[in-house]
Formats: sequence, C-alpha cells, structure tokens
Amino acid sequence: MNTLYLAADPVEAHLLRDYLAARGIEVALPDLHAWGGRGDLPVNLYPRLLLRDESQRPAALAALAEWERPVHDRDDWRCACGETSPTTFERCWACGNERPSP
Repeated sequence: MNTLYLAADPVEAHLLRDYLAARGIEVALPDLHAWGGRGDLPVNLYPRLLLRDESQRPAALAALAEWERPVHDRDDWRCACGETSPTTFERCWACGNERPSP
C-alpha cells in the first residue's frame, strides 16, 4: 500500500477516512498510535492514509482535491425546487432537499 495522503493530525485522518469511505474508497490509518510520541521522537510523523485498492487512486485523488478546495470557492447551488442555496448549505433552505452531488 502506498501513501495517499499525510494528515495534519489524527482528527483529520479520521475525518478523511470517513469522507473517502462515504465515496466507496477504503483507506488504512497505520500510524495513529505513534502520534502520542511525536514530541519525544526525532522524526516528523504524520498520520498516513494508505489506499487499500490501488485502482481507486484516481477517484481518491479527485475526492481529496475536493476536500482541500476552499468552501468559499464553491458556487451557490440550485435545488430542483428552483431555489438557490448558499454553498455552505447541505440542504435547500426552502424545501429541505439534499444538495445534488457534483
């Protein structure tokens, strides 16, 4: 398994694991237990996300690019009911429908 991503900390590693899992992409988090010794070890050890199925690398990289894209760069979205909702809304403010997938 090759490294897909270096997370800033265990919290980000878990969030990314769940984010990718929601898209059908499985990753392993092998370095989480070493995080506690970071201050005492002479290494920079960040939690790694390892891709379990290398054929999913293009989809995983696309999902990570979306993850790293700033929220304010995203456009408002139009619901099927015709109303426009801000990019920060996951559901339509008028009817409650979920935001469509990109």
